[in-house]
Amino acid sequence: MKEGLAPVFDQQTEILVLGSGPSDRSIALQQYYGNKGNQFWRVVFDALSLVDPISYPKRIDLLKKHHIGLWDVYGAFERQGSMDINYKETKLNDFSEILAQAKIKMIIANGNESFRIIEKHHLFPDLTVVKCSSTSGANNGRQVQRKAEWQAALALLKQ
Repeated sequence: MKEGLAPVFDQQTEILVLGSGPSDRSIALQQYYGNKGNQFWRVVFDALSLVDPISYPKRIDLLKKHHIGLWDVYGAFERQGSMDINYKETKLNDFSEILAQAKIKMIIANGNESFRIIEKHHLFPDLTVVKCSSTSGANNGRQVQRKAEWQAALALLKQ
């Protein structure tokens, strides 16, 4: 089985963005949203009216500064390639530690698969869960809708 990435968060994290599992490229790089076709960084930094620093460590620092963390619903999985439709066997991440250590107020599901799993397993019954269109390159034809959804979700942090 493929192993996912460690969570990105600190004690001030209020929003946790959850994908399904990292792409093969992200696993190889050990970086969230490492596939150049994935628009996560552009979408999120545009929604926050920030300039993308391009450097992965600086991206992570900027997310943390804005109280945003990253992880995936699956901690280990069997999947051919990187598409969500190809999951065969999966193991959920244990969210108890991150929920105990951080100040998570909201979950943003990055795409249908992560939202479906969150709902199916009732992972966050006491938190607001918002589904946003996937930032995957396979979803780049819906950029206008995706941008609006992410802007609205991240604006909830400021309320």
